[in-house]
Amino acid sequence: MTSWSFARDSIPLWELGSQPYIPPVTSDVVVDLSHWQAPVDFAQVKAAGITAVILKATQGTNWVDVTFASRFAAATSAGLLVGAYHFLDDSEPALQIQNFLLQAGDCPVFALDAEPNQIGGTVTVAQTAEAAARLHMATGRTPLIYISRYGPDERGTGFPNSVLSRCPLWLPAYNSRPICPPGWSQWLLWQYTDGTIGSGPVPVAGIGRCDRSRFAGTVADLTAWWSGPAVDLSPAALRGAE
Repeated sequence: MTSWSFARDSIPLWELGSQPYIPPVTSDVVVDLSHWQAPVDFAQVKAAGITAVILKATQGTNWVDVTFASRFAAATSAGLLVGAYHFLDDSEPALQIQNFLLQAGDCPVFALDAEPNQIGGTVTVAQTAEAAARLHMATGRTPLIYISRYGPDERGTGFPNSVLSRCPLWLPAYNSRPICPPGWSQWLLWQYTDGTIGSGPVPVAGIGRCDRSRFAGTVADLTAWWSGPAVDLSPAALRGAE
């Protein structure tokens, strides 16, 4: 994932009223990986105290991470909780979700990555919401939404969004103030470092430097959430929440 340009502790004047979300207990036990991180030894990762790994599976409408299938099997065999993420672009959300589920449909946890795209069109907040709703309709599961305080266009366009606000937030914030985007009051995962930039990056045995995230709760809470119930993102449920 991207090394964010807003990795800073200085606070713009217009953001002084925003408060970071700091839960009473966090667990620094989640990493995410793509084909860029190699080699990987998941037995060492597990022994180093990591509990969960979220693997890149797909991007756009047809790209597949060639390491996903073998790593999913290896990480599961090592006793890790395993999830999958899809990197969204500005192409048709229905086709993107189709691509994602063809590769990662058996994963217990899904994540949608909405961030600036350096090699193509950047997804919008509205497209991210459509992708989340289509994923929920196809699987009954609610995806994590990986999105920054400033959104994929880095201007906050499209916030708040009633669909996304019902999804758990995976917040990238490489500073000491994890401030949620409008529409969320708390994060479930806080990606605090890419292994180099961020608050106290520490390499992980079996991987080296990589993206690391804190979970808002205990390891037991994380394990329970990994197989927990989904939030209903149907139009009827959304109307009832208004």
